[in-house]
Formats: sequence, structure tokens, C-alpha cells
Amino acid sequence: MIPMFQPDDIAPHLDIAALLPAAKDAFRAISDGSAQAPVYVLHPNDMADIHVKSACLPDCPIFTVKMAGWSQVLIDRGEPASSGLIVVFDSITCKPIAILQDNHLISDYRTAAAGAVVAELLVPVDAANALVVGTGMQARLQVEALLLSRRVQQIAVWGRDPQKSEQLRDDLAKTHSETEFSLVGDLAEAVPLADVILTATAAKDPVIDANWLRPGQHITSVGSDDATKCEIDPQVMAKANIFVDACTSGEAFGSPHRAIAQGIITADDLTEIGTCLTHGTVRDPKGITLACLSGLGIQDLTAVRHLWQKIQAAAQLDLTGKAVT
Repeated sequence: MIPMFQPDDIAPHLDIAALLPAAKDAFRAISDGSAQAPVYVLHPNDMADIHVKSACLPDCPIFTVKMAGWSQVLIDRGEPASSGLIVVFDSITCKPIAILQDNHLISDYRTAAAGAVVAELLVPVDAANALVVGTGMQARLQVEALLLSRRVQQIAVWGRDPQKSEQLRDDLAKTHSETEFSLVGDLAEAVPLADVILTATAAKDPVIDANWLRPGQHITSVGSDDATKCEIDPQVMAKANIFVDACTSGEAFGSPHRAIAQGIITADDLTEIGTCLTHGTVRDPKGITLACLSGLGIQDLTAVRHLWQKIQAAAQLDLTGKAVT
């Protein structure tokens, strides 16, 4: 029997700060070409998608294949929208050794860790005001990721559902008493006031208009993870320095994909975050930076590699998935 781990087995080991090295490893592996990380996005109906992301690395004892789904039907029922699992394989034999039925938890936290890396690299050190657009799990985690490296004094919350917006504001205020949280109803008014904008939505059409932005701002967009989604006005690409987890995914998904399709930019205008980690980046204080993260399987692999020993220890398994006697 292949051991299976449930969300309750995995959640205690998840921590954004602890996953930062794994996130950096993933970004570097993407940019130096050492990672194999194909992505397939399927749309079984017009209200759902499922991402199949696999990855392997040289000299890594395991590799992973993830199947992660999202459904508007679940949202309409009042249930969590995300589901999925990650299968862990032995790199030598290619035999499956564990199933992580995480219901997207690992994806959530590795995306948050990626956002934290972006914050370290691109958010102005003196940023005082932030705006989070979205009210789900990733919106909350991106705020937590930002606050790991920046002492933002005020954070505004915007969401389509006022009740969910209030709940997110209240939850964040309970755990981050040093920061002031508020609600905003008009994005056109809120965006120019923010030094940092975090978008975590499933929007098919842009929620951030290019005309609302001003010099010196940073945007991290994590919701546009396929070709049908686009959180940021493609016209923003004409005035921003654009950073992506991988140029291939930037060309294929989200706002960069749409901007390239419209001829606003070319693929040569995209910079990989791994390149910044390796060679450094200098932020123009008068420019706009935009990081579009669509997520890759290599990020799942490096996160699972980081978690694997802890999961094994908790379940008393060896690297092959067999029980330790």
C-alpha cells in the first residue's frame, strides 16, 4: 500500500518563512535550466480547471506530479474551491512512494513563499501602504508573506463580497496587531494610495486598470494561472518592469500572455525571478514593478522536498515510503 497523507497530516509542517529557501531553489532551477517542469491546464467545463504539474531535479531523490483543481461550483455551494493531491515518486525506480492529499495546501504555501521572495526583491523597503485584492486563502497568505520582510503600516482589503472582505480584515487584524487593516469599496480610489498591490483573484478580466497606477508602485499578481485569467490590465505591461516565475509560463498564462497576444510587449520584456536572485536587481524608485506568478511544478517539488523529512518522521517512514521498524 502506498501511504496517503491527509491535510491534517501536512498542515502542521507548513510555514511560509520556512519555505523561503525552497522557493528560491525553485526560481533558480527554472532560470538555470536544471528543472524539468511541464505544465498542463485542463478545463473539464467552463466553471472549473485542473492543473497537472510535474517536476524533477538532478540528484533529487524524489520527483512529484501534482493534480490541483478549482471549481466555481464549489464556491457557489459555499465549499472550498480548491482540491487536489501530489504524488511523490522515487527518482531511481520511478515508483510512487506517497500520496499527499493536501487539497491545495502545499500549493497555497509554496505560492505564498514565492510571494515572499518577490517582496524581498521588489517591494520598496519604505513601503507604508498596501492593498490586497481578493478574499480567499491566497489573499491572506500573500499579506502574511509581505509582512515577513516589510513593515507595512496600513493594509486595505477589497473583495467583491463585502462579508468575505470583512472576515479577511478581521482575521488579519487578529494576527497582525502592529498593522492597521481597513476595507475599501472603490478600487479606482484605493489603487493610487497603495505602495504595494497584491492581487489574488480568479478574474477573467482585469481588476487593476493601468490608469490608476503611479510611479514607484509594486504589484504582485498570483491569480492568473492559466490563459483564460487576467487580473492586471495588459496596458500596465507597457509601463512596468515585468517579472515572472518562468518566461514560458509568462508567455502562456495571465496578464503577460494577454499583453504579448495584443502586441503590447514581447517575450523579451519578461525577466525571470531566478535571474534576479542570481544576478541581483536594481529597482527604479520611479518605475512600476509587476510580478506575475502562475506557478510551476518545480515549486511543488522543492516545497515537498523541504517537507518530506518532516512528513516521514511524523509517519515513521523511510525515503521509500516503507514503515521504519
